[in-house]
Amino acid sequence: MKTLYLATALSALATAPVFAGSGAHYTVTFDGAWSAATHPFEYPAGAHFSGLVGATHNGEYVIFGKGGAATAGLEKLAEMGAHNPLDDEIRAAIQAGKAGALFEGSAIFGPPGQAASEFDIDERFPMVSVVAMIAPSPDWFAGVANVSLQENGQWVARKTVTIEAWDAGTDGGTTYKAPDADSQPRQPITLNGSAAHFGMAGARPTVATVTFTKR
Repeated sequence: MKTLYLATALSALATAPVFAGSGAHYTVTFDGAWSAATHPFEYPAGAHFSGLVGATHNGEYVIFGKGGAATAGLEKLAEMGAHNPLDDEIRAAIQAGKAGALFEGSAIFGPPGQAASEFDIDERFPMVSVVAMIAPSPDWFAGVANVSLQENGQWVARKTVTIEAWDAGTDGGTTYKAPDADSQPRQPITLNGSAAHFGMAGARPTVATVTFTKR
């Protein structure tokens, strides 16, 4: 079983300037619904979500994508709950003009529960991606990618998105507390289909939702 590193983030970090009149300020609320009631099959002791990590970005950058390969940063987040080096990858994307802001939030112990953060967004980087580790687990994470906060040329006042449970493809374990089984080569990112997580019936109860509220 992996040793979990629980990164507790400080506050939202807007690391790129926002053009006057073209941007907006949002609160993001991660509502972790995963619990013994929603996922009773093999629900683990010590269940929690790691601190969330997110970014505003354009179409040239995304934290993860279905069928893609996990970066080193996403691997560490999905396997250990560590924010670094994913936060450094986002900062590099900001420097490259592909992302606008990095934001982070605190862990959620004994879910259900909530964690919140804030960020600025502008028309250069109108999309948002958010991830958090499902812990303990081999390499499972809750996340959503490429959420647009613009509709009909306007910033939305409020938007709630259902978050899926994903398998990062970096560890072959199939139960919450499986021993390390590094995947070589690493496998594509997929929706988590583990029976340990969803039960033998194969239903997909909601793991989490994320709500973006314009301030």
